[in-house]
Amino acid sequence: MQKAIIYCRVSSERQKTEGHGLDSQEHRCRELASQKGYEVERVFRDSFSGGGDYTKRPAMSELLAYMDGKPYNSYVVIFDDLKRLARDTEQYIKLKRALELRRAVVECPNFVFTASPEGQYVETIMAATAQLEREQNRRQVMQKMKARLELGYWTFPDVPKGYVYKRDPVQGMLPVFVPQKAEIVKEALEGFASGRFMEQEDVRRFLAEKDARDGKPVYLSWVKRLLTKVFYAGYVEYQPWEVSRRLAKHEPLIDLATFERIQERLEGRTTTHTKKILNEDFPLRSFVLCADCKQPYTASWTKGRSRKFPYYWCKTKGCPKRYKSTAKKVIEEEFEAILAKIQPSKQVLSLTKDIVADVWRKKIADRVWQKERLVREVEQTEQERARFVQLVSRATDQSVVATYEQRIGALVEKELILKDSLMSLAEHAPNIETAMDIVFDFLKNPLEQWKKGNIHTKKLVLKLVFEENLAHDKNSGFETAILSLPLRVFTLPEAQKGLLVEMGGVEPPCNKGS
Repeated sequence: MQKAIIYCRVSSERQKTEGHGLDSQEHRCRELASQKGYEVERVFRDSFSGGGDYTKRPAMSELLAYMDGKPYNSYVVIFDDLKRLARDTEQYIKLKRALELRRAVVECPNFVFTASPEGQYVETIMAATAQLEREQNRRQVMQKMKARLELGYWTFPDVPKGYVYKRDPVQGMLPVFVPQKAEIVKEALEGFASGRFMEQEDVRRFLAEKDARDGKPVYLSWVKRLLTKVFYAGYVEYQPWEVSRRLAKHEPLIDLATFERIQERLEGRTTTHTKKILNEDFPLRSFVLCADCKQPYTASWTKGRSRKFPYYWCKTKGCPKRYKSTAKKVIEEEFEAILAKIQPSKQVLSLTKDIVADVWRKKIADRVWQKERLVREVEQTEQERARFVQLVSRATDQSVVATYEQRIGALVEKELILKDSLMSLAEHAPNIETAMDIVFDFLKNPLEQWKKGNIHTKKLVLKLVFEENLAHDKNSGFETAILSLPLRVFTLPEAQKGLLVEMGGVEPPCNKGS
């Protein structure tokens, strides 16, 4: 009996798992084989798009390799339809030749292949028709996607990290939060905007620690794409389709003002590699200075006879202490001894929190004024935009029209930012109690925060506690530390006493016998 191979294909994994297309195709192909008296030897199934290189289809590559492994056999390769072979004329011809070179004959239930010029002409026309249908379908899909995008809906198959598609009974497929992942992305975005993460590498490390990509590696290129997605601010845009920025239907993670701060930082910073600074093994690297040259220490592991040893050392050319190292344990114990001495009075901290709260109430009053100012700016921007729209309608010179349109675009962008800032003032008033608790937890016991925190927490301790970097000498240890202004006040007994008297008329309790 003549040997036959059946090839079935659907254009997506979804059709493979949710439909019966592959089963139906195989059934029709088996019926043809039964009618012709063929013995079906193998069935190959693909779920791959009809366009593109046929050699990239896994099952088609397996089919060709299978025939290559049996060069003395001749097969009939049965397809359900010419479109299953390829929906691209060039690829169709190439695949047909590849099969013929392997002495294979192509057959399908709804078309009779012949070697006559007329038959080959009709076959080519049908292949071209399949390509036309594919390109028309693609155009229609893109037009529908563009129209939906213009209405503010995210229409692309992949939704940004932190979101998943969920069907809404009114609006259709809509991106919604994945709670844990969304919080991680939000913390990364706001951290970069605020300067908590100084470089993109800091963001990358944070996202890698949080397993933001579910086991996949986090690359800087992926971080850059995440930081530049206006999607997270609740807007959509797509320049290839000439869809300008507009308010989206999904809920945002951050406000537009935060997004713009991120873009400003990206434009102002080109350096993204800071691996040497953010190292869990050496948290004081780049913070501690050499006492001689006042340049930051570097740090590294040095190989001994049986194991490695960690050291901080000066690498500055010309410095007399260059290559002179201090053991990690020694320098970090000396540093922790400095932190242990920083213990602000509970009374002073409590009174300071009251003062901060009073200052915050004044800030709230200032927010009201800012809101009124933003409302006025929005009105002025809308009026100016309307004026330029009228000028465009009367202009005849194309260069003048282009200038007016550019100005209108800038005003639209400004209006979006102002409205977003206005919305942020109205809906996202920060919780001062929470903010003060976080800061004062660091100030009241810096050593505890240092010991229990990760590398990011330790870097934050350095920023909050010290006004300047610390200089260190291998023989004499650390020079006098200059603390941040709040801690200079909080930790000096004389200052504490004076502050208490000034703020509340309260003398700190005296020790017995004094």
